[in-house]
Amino acid sequence: MIPGYQDPYSGRVLTRGEIGCFLSHHSTWVQLVERGLSKVLVLEDDVRFEPRFKRRMMTIMEEVEKAQLDWDLIYVGRKRMQVRQPERSVEGVNNLVEADYSYWTLGYALSAQGARKLLAAQAFSKMLPVDEFLPVMFNKHPK
Repeated sequence: MIPGYQDPYSGRVLTRGEIGCFLSHHSTWVQLVERGLSKVLVLEDDVRFEPRFKRRMMTIMEEVEKAQLDWDLIYVGRKRMQVRQPERSVEGVNNLVEADYSYWTLGYALSAQGARKLLAAQAFSKMLPVDEFLPVMFNKHPK
């Protein structure tokens, strides 16, 4: 663990599990960029697949491409934290919304552009749990 580090939002120290999880995600972001891939699907080890997940995911990504959306991150599994207002639907893509603050990140699609943004933040100097880091980076965190 990082000596003296406290999560800037909760004030608590990160757990070893949160640090390991962050490092795993960070490694995936690095590999996406280094290998010259256009996008990657990142899944947590505790993800559970819904029926027809693969078909639904492929359809969403095809519609995203057809709509020529400029995207960084698309949540595949998450817990929505702000439930007072409906999330805005993404025009031209069925079953996709502009996600509000979310936690419990089970999976996400990440574009190369999104990975570069995450890496540019130099996250090791301000490490947070991935569930907090992603909303912070994409202006969806409430704090």
